[in-house]
Amino acid sequence: MTQRIALATVVLGWGMMAMAQDGAKLAYGSTETYRQTVVVEAAGALSEPTLAPVYNGHKWGLSTRWDDSNPNALNIRRKMLENGIKGTFYLNSRRPAKPEGSLARKLSEGGQCSVGGHSVSHPKLPELPANDVFYQLMANRIELERLTDTPMNSLAFPYGQYQARDRPEVIQGVTEAVLRTGYLHSVYSNFVTNNPFMPKGVVSTGLQVVPGDRQVNAEKFWANMDKFRKWGKNYRKKSDCIFLGVHPWQKGPELEKLGELMGKLRDWDDFWHCTQTEWTAYNKQRHDTKVKTRKPGTYELARPAAFDLGNDIPLTLVFASATVRSAKVDGVACKLRQVDGKTYIDIPHAAQYGVPKAIDAVGKDGTSVKFPGLKASLALDPKTGKVTFTLENTTAAALADGILTLSLPPACEPGVMRWHRPEVAAGATWSATTTIAKARTGDYWENGKPYFAAHFDFIGTGKRGRLFATCFGPAPAAK
Repeated sequence: MTQRIALATVVLGWGMMAMAQDGAKLAYGSTETYRQTVVVEAAGALSEPTLAPVYNGHKWGLSTRWDDSNPNALNIRRKMLENGIKGTFYLNSRRPAKPEGSLARKLSEGGQCSVGGHSVSHPKLPELPANDVFYQLMANRIELERLTDTPMNSLAFPYGQYQARDRPEVIQGVTEAVLRTGYLHSVYSNFVTNNPFMPKGVVSTGLQVVPGDRQVNAEKFWANMDKFRKWGKNYRKKSDCIFLGVHPWQKGPELEKLGELMGKLRDWDDFWHCTQTEWTAYNKQRHDTKVKTRKPGTYELARPAAFDLGNDIPLTLVFASATVRSAKVDGVACKLRQVDGKTYIDIPHAAQYGVPKAIDAVGKDGTSVKFPGLKASLALDPKTGKVTFTLENTTAAALADGILTLSLPPACEPGVMRWHRPEVAAGATWSATTTIAKARTGDYWENGKPYFAAHFDFIGTGKRGRLFATCFGPAPAAK
C-alpha cells in the first residue's frame, strides 16, 4: 500500500524547527515522504534489512562531470556512450532557447547522460551580491528544467568559486542560494564537507579524478584511481561516488586517448555507472528513508518522493543471506541480485510520486506553452511584504496532488516554503500568500534586485507536471 505522509516538522535556517506563516510548511532540505510496503519471500529466516550505500549493491558509483556550454560536449558524450560511461554536463543558460535542438536536450536525451546547473552567465559568484548569486543559480535551474523536462538536482560553481577569504558572508550567501535553489549535490567536496553554513546530510558530493582538460595524462589518472583501492575506507567518509572530468575540451587525438581511458575504466572495479543526477537522488533517499519491520518478511518504507529527489532511481534493500526467492512492493515485483551470500532488492518508486514528465515556466503574460489552459503568476507587494502565487486552471480537468514550493531571496527568512493543495478544480483559481521578513542586512545581502521563484508540482490528466513562476522585487534605493 502506498500512502502519503504529511511533513510533521520543517527546517528553518540551520536546525531550528518552526511552522510557516499562512498554513505553509517550510521545506529547507526536506522532501515529501510517502510509504510503501515490501513483502519478501525466502526459503529461510531473514536478517534485518539495510540500505545499500550504492545502488544495486555495487562497490562504487562511477560518473563524469563536464562544465560549460561547449558544443564539443557532444563529442565527449559520444565517446562516453561508446565506452559504457555515463555522466552529467553542467551548463549555463545565457540565451533563451527552444527545447527542441538545444544543447541541453541533445546532451540529456535517452537518459544515459544528464544536465546540471552551472549559473546563467558564468560569473565569479564571490564578486556578486547575494541576490544576484541566487538569481544566477535559480534562473539557470529553471531554464535547464524547461529545456530538458527533467529536474535539476546537482551543481558545479563557475570557476569553482564559492567563497572569499576576507569576507565570510560570501560562503554563507552562496550556501543560502544553493539550498534555496533546491540543489542536493555539489561537485566541490570542500563546499559540502568544510562549510560551517551547510546543514549536515542535505547536500552530497563526490570524489573527483581529473584525466586532463586539454591533454590526457593517463599515468597520473591511474595513479589517483589506485588511491581509492588503497585507502577506500577513508575516501568513503566523503562519498561512495567517483567521477572524472572537468571541461569538455579534448579533441582529435586527445579525445581518442580519453575514450581509451574510459574503456579501461568501465570494468576497472565493481561500478554502478550513473549520472550525477542519479547518484544524488540515490544518496539522498538512502540517507532519508526509514525501514520498519511489520512482521517477518513484511517491511514498511518511508521514503522521499522522486519529484523532490530529481530522479526516480530505485532504492536497494539488502539482506545478509541468499535465501530470498522473491520480493514485491505494493504488489509489484522487484528485481533481485544475489552476490557473495547477500540479496539486493531494488525497490522502484510508486508512479504517483515519480518525476515530472513535462516542466515549463510561464511567460510574461502568465501562460504556459506546455500546459495550455494553465496560467500562473508570482507577485511581491513592496509596501506590505506579501508574496502571492496565483494559479488559474481553465482546463476541463482538475489538477491533483498539488504542491507549491516558494524560494525566497537570501536576506529573507524562511528561505523555502511549501503549501499542499490536494485539488485545483477545473475552472478554479487558487492562490497562496505569505509575508516575508528580512533576517540579514548590509550591502552584501541587500544590493541587487531580490529574486523570487515558485514551482507548482501537480498531476494533470494522469501525468505529473511542474510549472515555474518568478518575479523580481525592487532594487535598493541609491545611496
